[in-house]
Amino acid sequence: MRTVPKWVNKIHEADKIEFSSVHTICFSPDGTQLIVGAGEKVMVYDPRDGALLQLLQAHKGPVYAVAYCKDGKKFASGSADKNVIIWTSKMEGILKYSHSEAIQCLAYNPVSYHLASCALSDFAFWSADVKAVQKYRVSGRITCCAWDHVGQHLAIGLANGAVSIRSKLGDEIHRIIRDAAVWAVTFSKSTLLVTDWNDTLSFYNVLGQQVLKERYIGLSAVSISILGALVLVGGVGGWTVLTSEGVSIFTTPLEWVWSIAPSNTLNTMAVACQDGTLWCFQIVFSTVHGLYRERYAYRENMTDVIIHHLVTGKKAKIKCHDRVQKIAIFKHRLAVQLPERVVVYEQADQHGMVYRVKEKIVQPNECSLLVATSEALLLCQDTDLAIIGAKIPKSWTVPTPIRYVKVTTLHSREVLLLGLMNGQIWQVEPSTGVAKVIMQSPGSIRCLDVNASRGRIAVVDESSVCRIYSLPNGELLYSEENVSSVSWNSWCDDMLCLSGGGVLSIKAGHFPPATQPLTGSVVGFQGGRVFCLQSNSMQTINVPMSHAVHQYVEQKMFNEAYAVACLGVTALDWERLGTAALEELSFEVARKAFQRSENIVFLTLIDQLQERFESGEKRAVIVGDVLAYCGRHTDAAHSFHNAARDDRALALFLDLRMFIKAQEYVGDGEGVTRLARQRADWARRVNEPRAAAEMYLAVGDVKRAARLLAEYGRRDVLIELARKMDKGSSESLRHLAEALVAVGEYPTAGDVYQRLGDYKRVAQLAVAAGEWSRAFALAREHADCKRDVYLPYAHRMAQEDKFVEAQRAYHMAGETATAMRVFSVLVTNAVAEERFSDAGYLHYLLAAQCLDSAGTDNNDRATLLQQYAHNERLARIYHAYDVVHRCVYEPFSLAQPDALLNAARYVLALLDGEPPPGVSMFCLYLCLAKQAKVINANILGRQMLDKLLALQVPQKFQEGVELLMLKSVGNNGSSGGEDEVAPLCWRCRRHLPPLAIQCPRCRHDLTHSLATHELLPLVRFEPAEGITHEEAVDLIERMPIPEVERGKTDGADIFRIGEDVDYTDPFLDKFDEEDEGVVECSRLALLRLSPASVVTVRRTPFPPLFYRNMMPELPITTCPVCQNLFYLEDYEIHLITKRQCPFCRHQPEDLKKDDGSRENSIVNGSGSSTPRSPSETQSTWPLSSIL
Repeated sequence: MRTVPKWVNKIHEADKIEFSSVHTICFSPDGTQLIVGAGEKVMVYDPRDGALLQLLQAHKGPVYAVAYCKDGKKFASGSADKNVIIWTSKMEGILKYSHSEAIQCLAYNPVSYHLASCALSDFAFWSADVKAVQKYRVSGRITCCAWDHVGQHLAIGLANGAVSIRSKLGDEIHRIIRDAAVWAVTFSKSTLLVTDWNDTLSFYNVLGQQVLKERYIGLSAVSISILGALVLVGGVGGWTVLTSEGVSIFTTPLEWVWSIAPSNTLNTMAVACQDGTLWCFQIVFSTVHGLYRERYAYRENMTDVIIHHLVTGKKAKIKCHDRVQKIAIFKHRLAVQLPERVVVYEQADQHGMVYRVKEKIVQPNECSLLVATSEALLLCQDTDLAIIGAKIPKSWTVPTPIRYVKVTTLHSREVLLLGLMNGQIWQVEPSTGVAKVIMQSPGSIRCLDVNASRGRIAVVDESSVCRIYSLPNGELLYSEENVSSVSWNSWCDDMLCLSGGGVLSIKAGHFPPATQPLTGSVVGFQGGRVFCLQSNSMQTINVPMSHAVHQYVEQKMFNEAYAVACLGVTALDWERLGTAALEELSFEVARKAFQRSENIVFLTLIDQLQERFESGEKRAVIVGDVLAYCGRHTDAAHSFHNAARDDRALALFLDLRMFIKAQEYVGDGEGVTRLARQRADWARRVNEPRAAAEMYLAVGDVKRAARLLAEYGRRDVLIELARKMDKGSSESLRHLAEALVAVGEYPTAGDVYQRLGDYKRVAQLAVAAGEWSRAFALAREHADCKRDVYLPYAHRMAQEDKFVEAQRAYHMAGETATAMRVFSVLVTNAVAEERFSDAGYLHYLLAAQCLDSAGTDNNDRATLLQQYAHNERLARIYHAYDVVHRCVYEPFSLAQPDALLNAARYVLALLDGEPPPGVSMFCLYLCLAKQAKVINANILGRQMLDKLLALQVPQKFQEGVELLMLKSVGNNGSSGGEDEVAPLCWRCRRHLPPLAIQCPRCRHDLTHSLATHELLPLVRFEPAEGITHEEAVDLIERMPIPEVERGKTDGADIFRIGEDVDYTDPFLDKFDEEDEGVVECSRLALLRLSPASVVTVRRTPFPPLFYRNMMPELPITTCPVCQNLFYLEDYEIHLITKRQCPFCRHQPEDLKKDDGSRENSIVNGSGSSTPRSPSETQSTWPLSSIL
């Protein structure tokens, strides 16, 4: 370290010849202002050139103290006039406060920015947020003060030799006692430095405990400050620079120095003197260091040595406790020169960073260079070179001063190569003492280095020319200009690193160097790292070796390229090296290169190619494969062609979709077709579906063309192809239809399948498109389509909870088991939920399905007819029982008593053995008993009550049944309503038992209306033998023959033919016991019947049933679907109110048109919903006919 004066100024009093004493100075934190207290003035200087920026004259006494706040926004000045003034950084006074005595010192807290101002016997704290300034008394005269680095403690030096350590609140917490007056204190981090007038420097912690030994500094200090790791002290006799432990570096004698202040920002320091002189010095730090390969030793804080491993980044520190002057490091040895001795250290282990003292050599002599070898230490001074510390001292003298020393080995002996000012290079062997000139350079030697094999030497002279010589014979190999330093790579023999002119050059062999910007000098080159000294620090720079590798590769020097690449290159460089070596079939280098880049594909390829090459395959073919893998396809094709393997070239270009080039190697026949297919595949991959499709069509591959167009959604092209395609190309049309289906173009696909006659597929497409009307039409026209239509429809209805439609669809699809399973679940649920009307409707549907199946299936006809009869009976039972059940269990019923009586009686008449599930005999008897009581049919009521007594009456009905019995007993004498409830047989005109279903006398089956369940005035008849049903219908529909009584001619002449013709009415004739209960009518009897009085019931496959209405004034009709009988008035009222048939829930066509929102069913367009509740059954169940 040394100081260089920047400028000096002599400060005068105004209008006087005398000089003003400069008592205090300080720098701003950014180093742009130097505040000076000289006489009564506060002066602001520019520290860069000494220009006076501002003169502040606000004090009326000598200014003893100035201090700048760490935030850089303000500074303070204190004077003998007892005032403290706060100034802004723009040199404007903003505040003043006073003490009772002259101000001695000022110090800003570095954290809170509070100002501590000290007078002779008190001190105070000021801050911008506190108006009042509180003062604290001190026993003794205050001379100096300082804050610690965290702003928690304030040290106050006193003239009586004491140092008071106080908290930031002003309370004294510790006191230090010295033997002499203390005029300067400061903190270095947490260590308090105290100087007294015994010319000593002592070190304490904030607890007042001494931490380091005292140092004699040779000055009576009045000012002390910190510059990094240095201590600056000024006082009586001059100023001095010390280390952090108080070791003197140098001293500058002056008469009296009042203040010394450093600027860390500019590496500048200012010195204020009693005689008015103001000095400003530039601090220059010299570098003391040594380098051996990757170990770099350098000086830190003037007294410490740091060993830095430049590769791993590890560091070790050696505290020498004295000024370090020179450092030398070689292998395991480290030598440090101190002012009076040389200390030699050795590594504790080979690879560690621990050094231990080996020996100490007393050597006070100065030297220009310290050199360490494996066994000796040498001092170099001008022209002399001497070994120190050896038992037998050795020394050498050379003609001119030594400029550079290099320790190396030649011929297995450790030698020193000396570069002299006259250009000579000497070789000195410390072990033998032999010294000789081995080479002469044209200019003064600046730097030299020897390569790893010791075969070449690089020499840099003062003319900035680097010359490379052959070391054995001194032959000049080549030279490089504009070089200031040089270093060979310690791992690679041919790699050389050059620096100079702000450029770093990496040179491989005789190839041109690769350059990059660099400020500094290269001092080492190891592997891919360059050690460069920049300013005062050592930097490790990772340099790329790619350029050198490529240079060797271009010359096909693959082994040399691999050696350079091992120093450190990227994976891409390894790939390039491996590729280049492989192209030349240098398999070993290629394998090692691809192993570094971990390219498994090329490693496998190398093994295969090497095996093929060793087995005798043509070199041109193998080279062609390599070139193809490397992307040089044209060269690969030429190589294949030269080897008469055009097929390999063709396959290569086809794989690459380079069809134009492939045509050069294609033959005839299959080769052309293959090329066309490959081109089509390529067009497909590049998203050109139309072009690819055209190519596929050109070679007749309609299937691929259709799939491709479907994949890309080109409907227009597919439709166009389908229209143009000839019907004879059935297979092609089928591929097009499948593609149209894939893109959702169902109508066009259906047309194509229809052209092919595949109606089953047409039906499937109609189902997929949701065109159910078309699908049902196809199912009706083509029986083989039924399953494809009705089964998906059944699934859909089931998903939409329309289970009735689903069951019917399953039946029509032929899934009889599934249909029955659905029916069973629906019926079970309806009965369990007491929806008996729904249960009856479901049984009716099943009966209709059985009847429908019986018309087409002759094998199981008898079984199906039995099932029809069974389900028809259950349908009637549940339909009638629904009214009875609601009468019993609901609080109110709108049904008339006679209707309820008829319904209950009808159910009892239909029952055969055990009642069906859900049908309660209790309900039937109770309903009959109640209604009989209402219409005064007491005998019937008592009969039902007697039957009730044989049953277990539910608790909730117990009271009502008992009350009904009591009322029945009270009416024993009245029986006026018995005839009203007795049914009348319209065949024999006699009353029947109340529960009769057939006349016991004439065996005529009674017929009931399924709307009110009352007995209809119908008598069944059938044509006489020999009369077909069609003839009978024709006879009935003719004009009836008028009847004329005998004797009443009204004056007309009447000619009678066939007087023996029987004009009697067979319906009024007495019946025979052999009659079956059915009236037999002759042709004449049929002709005499009025069509309005005849009711025909037609149920396929049964023959029609003919009935005569014995009371024509009460018209009777049949439901067109279920063919059940109703009074016309009741039927029409139900259609108007409920919009459907009372039994089968059929909705007539004129009513359907009003309900346009209903979904088409599987047959006739009506809709149907799954039953929900008893209250909804009559309004939410539109019937879809299954016939």
